Amino acid sequence: MRVMLGLIVGCCLVPSALAAPPLTFDRDVKPIMQRHCVECHAGWFPASGLRLDTREHVLAGGSQGKAVIAGQPDKGWLVNMIVPVAGNPSKMPPGPPQLSGEEIATIKQWIRDGAR
Repeated sequence: MRVMLGLIVGCCLVPSALAAPPLTFDRDVKPIMQRHCVECHAGWFPASGLRLDTREHVLAGGSQGKAVIAGQPDKGWLVNMIVPVAGNPSKMPPGPPQLSGEEIATIKQWIRDGAR
């Protein structure tokens, strides 16, 4: 009986133990921002008052308000600016290269994970 209970508990714990850790800004999102965003969104006078070079700056937002609301990728305006709509390119970054679907998914998942 104890062996059976151990097997059941062990089977239930394995999937959660194998789950990927939450995404983090420094590890997962910052490289994307470095490639596509910080040329305009960093320094003393960032575009729209929004700096995207650190997690703290991203969460602080800019002159348009909150860019990211932790846990809610569709509530802040960052995701709305980077996702193409109905075949039109996204608004940001301007011109090519646009963010890939994988990069957008990473940013959305980071926000969904709590924007750590």
